[in-house]
Amino acid sequence: MKLSKLQSFIVSSNTHLKFLALVTLLLILGASYFQQQYSDGGTKVNPVPNRSRNRALIVPSKRAGEPPVLAYWIYGSSGDGQRIRRVLKAAYHPRNQYLLLLDASSSSDERADLALYVQSDPLFTAFDNVNVVGRSYAVNQMGGSGLAALLHASALLLKLSTTWDWFIPLSATSHYPLMTQDDILHAFTLLPRDLNFVHFANTSHGDQRVKQVVVDPSIYDTKTTPIFYGKQTRNAPNTFKILAGSPWVILSRSLLEFCVKGWDNFPRKLLMYMTNLASPLEFYFQTVICNSPAFHNTTIDSDLRYVMSQNDSLSNMGYSLIVARPLDDDDALLQEIDNNVLNRSADGVVPGKWCLKQKQNVTINGEIEDKWKWGDINSVEASPRGVKLGLTLSRLASQRVDVCQSRR
Repeated sequence: MKLSKLQSFIVSSNTHLKFLALVTLLLILGASYFQQQYSDGGTKVNPVPNRSRNRALIVPSKRAGEPPVLAYWIYGSSGDGQRIRRVLKAAYHPRNQYLLLLDASSSSDERADLALYVQSDPLFTAFDNVNVVGRSYAVNQMGGSGLAALLHASALLLKLSTTWDWFIPLSATSHYPLMTQDDILHAFTLLPRDLNFVHFANTSHGDQRVKQVVVDPSIYDTKTTPIFYGKQTRNAPNTFKILAGSPWVILSRSLLEFCVKGWDNFPRKLLMYMTNLASPLEFYFQTVICNSPAFHNTTIDSDLRYVMSQNDSLSNMGYSLIVARPLDDDDALLQEIDNNVLNRSADGVVPGKWCLKQKQNVTINGEIEDKWKWGDINSVEASPRGVKLGLTLSRLASQRVDVCQSRR
């Protein structure tokens, strides 16, 4: 409706219609504002309070010899908001990028609470490197919706930042860091930026799951729904070979650009095929790598995850793995990792060379606010654990072989 017509309508209406039109206009404007703040995709959460938007952001440098930038996707379901916060604090470093997702099993209130938590934290505001997916969708890690969610997250992170080097997905309910970010960044500084950490299984093409047809209703339902199996089977593909392995990966930016941007048709065709495959996350990236010659020699056969066993202890975890799984939120070992490995206080971040040096109250425009002074985010200080991790990963990188050759 044009403005002139709206004015004419209001003038010719009685008092009640004037009031109704005004209320309607306010509701439309309010809905438009809310849609901008929580639109589909990794919309940047706005800093709180508004005056912080005028501050110069601190961005990482990418000069030769400086640490890489890691992109973390941390996701969960209904009731996982607190665990997402804990994993975020345990894995936080100002150099990195973080994307948080609560899937459609969660309520809109849970997702809004998570966004407000990020907005109100002065640390996240200062570096503007934590984003929340506002409008969520159903995700089933056993079906195609789980693979779609991971590719969506990587696409959002590719759009949000041009500087990150590796993509690391973390389940809020299953994963917890075993190393400080200073240690991880130190170790990854020594590695080629095209390196991928993907574990391959011995069985692949002959796996019966390749022939079994499944449907994942979470692709088209609003809520997460279990997959169901079709009565008929299908033949394994004969134009490419299916490979299998761990669903947990650490992927280079170049590999994800290859999968997401789609200049080669194979990753797209494979995604279509994987839609009707059980547990496609156990097949997709292994298959992309081994059917794409450019990536044959870019992979270390490890996902860098430590699989916990009952009554496990820190002494068993060694120095070559960076994430533990699975761990319950009330697990005593989780607190032991915080205390003895990460040196993280309750609700605090893991200290590092970047950490807060000074905080003082200053008056700006007649208002009292905190002024924060940060350390150097472009250098890291590795512990003995980080030095050993760096040596181990560098050795694996220098000795890597074509993991696809024996599986062709």
